[in-house]
Amino acid sequence: MNASHEPEHSGVPDWLRMLGDDVSAEEIEKHRARLLAEAPAERRAALQTEVELVRVIRDRLDERRRVARELAALNDLARRLATLHDPADVLQQVAVQARQLLAVDVAYIMLRQPDGILRIEYADGSMGSALTGIELHEGEGLGGEVVRTGRPMWTRSYLTDESITRVPAVDAAAVSEQLGGIVGVPLRTGVETTDTLGVLLAADRRARRFHEHEIELLAALAAHAAVALRNATLFESYQAALDEVSKTNTTLKQTSELRETLADLVVRGGDVSDVADVIARAVGAAVAVVDRTGEVLNPGPSVAEVPVPEDLALFDDARTHTWQTAAGRHVAATAIALRDGIGGALVVATGAPLSSDGLRLLETGAVAVALAVVSEQAVAEAELRSRGELLAAALTTGTDEAGLRRRARAAGVDLDAGGTVLVLGHGSDAERAQRRLGDRVAAALGGWAADHAGHTVVLLSGVEPVVARDRVVRVEGPELPGAVGIAPWPGGVAALRAAHESARQTAALLVALDRGRSCALVAETSPYASLFGRAGRGDATAFIDDQIGPLVRHDAEKNRHLVETLETYLGHAQHHARTCAALHVHANTLYQRLDRITELLGEGWRGTDRALELQLALRLRRLAERLDARGVEPPP
Repeated sequence: MNASHEPEHSGVPDWLRMLGDDVSAEEIEKHRARLLAEAPAERRAALQTEVELVRVIRDRLDERRRVARELAALNDLARRLATLHDPADVLQQVAVQARQLLAVDVAYIMLRQPDGILRIEYADGSMGSALTGIELHEGEGLGGEVVRTGRPMWTRSYLTDESITRVPAVDAAAVSEQLGGIVGVPLRTGVETTDTLGVLLAADRRARRFHEHEIELLAALAAHAAVALRNATLFESYQAALDEVSKTNTTLKQTSELRETLADLVVRGGDVSDVADVIARAVGAAVAVVDRTGEVLNPGPSVAEVPVPEDLALFDDARTHTWQTAAGRHVAATAIALRDGIGGALVVATGAPLSSDGLRLLETGAVAVALAVVSEQAVAEAELRSRGELLAAALTTGTDEAGLRRRARAAGVDLDAGGTVLVLGHGSDAERAQRRLGDRVAAALGGWAADHAGHTVVLLSGVEPVVARDRVVRVEGPELPGAVGIAPWPGGVAALRAAHESARQTAALLVALDRGRSCALVAETSPYASLFGRAGRGDATAFIDDQIGPLVRHDAEKNRHLVETLETYLGHAQHHARTCAALHVHANTLYQRLDRITELLGEGWRGTDRALELQLALRLRRLAERLDARGVEPPP
């Protein structure tokens, strides 16, 4: 066979050699052209067939290499995704790989939220932030349709595709990003649509058809992404749980250590201020201990900056409350729960809200403060009982004053110091409440409290009567459980007994005056005391008889109502019509009664001075009747 026919006979081996050498399509095309140019006409048809076969083989080899590259890329991506523990890193890696594998301009990921809404969480290749954060319902837009059906979906031109349910926000973003062809595949971890985590979407800024192998490739990527995303989410949840357990253990340790420290402090006799200092170090801020009256029990320079709540009724539910002041400080306060109710609050103010751990420490501290308060109260009550016995002895006549003074000095009490005496009358249903009020006032002002002769007596050394009255109102409020009489005590045992009797007299008069749930100083009731004391009762009775005695005796003999008529008539400024209405009588009846009053009292009783004297007599008579009806013994 001569050389001129060598190409013809060696053509097929050359094709095989070239395919084996993986030469380029350009080289194959050059070889085809050369063979056709050199081959005789009858050989050209066969050569063309061979060329087409080579092209098919070449395309298939290219396809196999492309698939191999894509599988290698997917395997490499799967390995990298397996090392990622942050869902945000997974989203970023998947979006970047989707752009590279499909050679698109933009890739973005929508995730299903707990409420079922789809939201774009990450976008790669976008020109701005228009895409991120867009939300869709199931069935809306291309992404919503993918979630609804659980199948991949693509469109050649999103903005002109009328088969897609439009969403204005998505359309606006698509215009902003100049999106054309879009393909979306579900991020699914199982076979059910409920296993769909979201949608992976790839888009070009031109109209584009997406081929089946591209959709399959994106779906394979989405499968890896869904698993990685689920794993990263589980890892994140697991890590968060571990962090929470570690944080809880740390808090429990701190709380336990604080509880042990505080318990040891209270057992060793530490007071409220000592306990508050330990709590302040634990929470990292100054702590104020406030009693139920609003008084700070641990005063100091740092505590002075803590805002004290104005309304302690806020803590009646024994819970911790937080709020922000007008100055921007964050306040946390927890109630101090005692056996008889809320004893006050533990208050801390910080520049930022106190953490949940800090609140737990504050609540632990409140228990220790309650123990310290109870301990201090127990000591105070023991001291008050001892002083109460001494007070009862001082108020009993016939007691050896020299011995009494020795006992007082031993108890640290100066009977000559002077101060204030309070008498709290025991009503039928207020005995316990009055005793409690007396104990609280005595504890607040450093005095004594004891029961004596059917009422509670409080002795306050060195305290002015006005200060004592203000403290009673602060402790209990304006509505007291019973009458409270307050008398000054200049000092000395005899003066103490006199002050006690004056205070008792004031309390009795408050009851007679229908003011049995209030307090008053002796000076505020002295006019009534002089009239209704044992010495002044006769003068008051004589005055009443001189002024309205004829009317009183007439009503008693005739069973008439002249006294009531006179009182009502003067009370209505001698107005006939209003008097008739108040008494429910006819005008003629009123005129008849007024004429009879004139006969008994004489002319001129309607004059200003005479009418004033009659009103005073009527008032005194009514008060005397109340004293007698209540069985209140008149003061001396």
